Amino acid sequence: MNKELRNIYLTHHHTYKLKENIRFELAYGNEKKYYSKIEKGKIRANILFEEVFKDSKIVQMIFIISQYSSKNKVDKFLYRNNFKVVDSFVTKSWDRYYDGETNILVIETEKSNLRVPKIIDGICYEDFYRNGKLRIKSPIIFYNKQDNLILNIYDDRGCDIWSDNLKRQKEIYNKYNSWILDYDREIITKFYESVI
Repeated sequence: MNKELRNIYLTHHHTYKLKENIRFELAYGNEKKYYSKIEKGKIRANILFEEVFKDSKIVQMIFIISQYSSKNKVDKFLYRNNFKVVDSFVTKSWDRYYDGETNILVIETEKSNLRVPKIIDGICYEDFYRNGKLRIKSPIIFYNKQDNLILNIYDDRGCDIWSDNLKRQKEIYNKYNSWILDYDREIITKFYESVI
């Protein structure tokens, strides 16, 4: 794991407050049937994943594991048990959310080995029980080391994309501008409109 990324997770539990962060709305609309909103959110999440990793064959996954969470079995997210551990450390940045130590585990695998739709489905259904659906309770964050991009799909409602690679971030900002969460739009626009 590169030093800059490690420092982010040693000092922050989230990239939300970092100035380069872009927050996107996933589940949208006013349907009374919430499951249809989740399904629309999953489509956006998959599109953003493909955008972040469009030029990369390698994906790093960052697992946030509290002492009370069930430890994620990495292989259930992969087609083949073929990955390497890149980093592992303890952080206090999640103390507000978890009692005791929080462990960060970072693995690396080929993008083609990752069960992306299954993972996104599990994250988006985190708070909703539906028969036959995986529910991923502990955060899983994706990292593109080639472009220094972090993708954090935090639940069905939204996701954050962070990078100090402002050229790539500006491309994403321009391409998916209409998906930016209205609550954060003004501050995100102010920052990215100043980026050439």
